[in-house]
Amino acid sequence: MTVVFTPTEVRAIVRALAAVAAADGAVLGREEAFLEGFAMAHGELIGTHALLSSPLDDAQLKLLGQVVVDPAKRRQVVLLCLEMAMSDREYAPSEEQLVTRIADALGIDAEERGRMTLATQYKVDNEGTNPYARG
Repeated sequence: MTVVFTPTEVRAIVRALAAVAAADGAVLGREEAFLEGFAMAHGELIGTHALLSSPLDDAQLKLLGQVVVDPAKRRQVVLLCLEMAMSDREYAPSEEQLVTRIADALGIDAEERGRMTLATQYKVDNEGTNPYARG
């Protein structure tokens, strides 16, 4: 099932993904490509590079929860954040903490987040990490 996000949702999701990309202190080219690919795939031309240096504060988390209200979309956001966090093949504690905060803001409980984490790890190990890669 393909999830279609509104422009408002995309902007909030891009901010969350950028924060996850930067959470471990180093933003790799593949993380930046993932972020830009997501934005472009959803019709948004956002200056993603500038977002990589801005942390996700409580107000932005609250906004994410307010604009992404559909349960399927909320799950997809957490999955995207997990894919971003694991795109360098490591899931750093700082990334896990941020993904937990994002999941909490979206009403995803620890049990479901755990299942999603395992599924994402399997996907990353077997299929790669950038669904928005070109070519």
